Amino acid sequence: MDKKIVRLPIKAHQRWKNYLGQYSVPCVVSSRWLQFPKESAGRFQEGEFIHMNVMTLDSNENPRKLCELIVTREDLMRVINLVKEK
Repeated sequence: MDKKIVRLPIKAHQRWKNYLGQYSVPCVVSSRWLQFPKESAGRFQEGEFIHMNVMTLDSNENPRKLCELIVTREDLMRVINLVKEK
């Protein structure tokens, strides 16, 4: 099982992260998240391809895929490193 159990008291955001699992990045203001695979799609000329799904909850609170993205690890890391702390 991929989920780590965190003892109470924990905040709602931490419970949400625990529910989604370690390969997810939740939005802090909505019920959407990025769902990553356990492995990349492989290394190609453009870089290491990572397939991710943009997810949300449907009206019955079940996970639903909004769209999918294929990006490179290098592009993700480059942009994350460009974002400066306020």
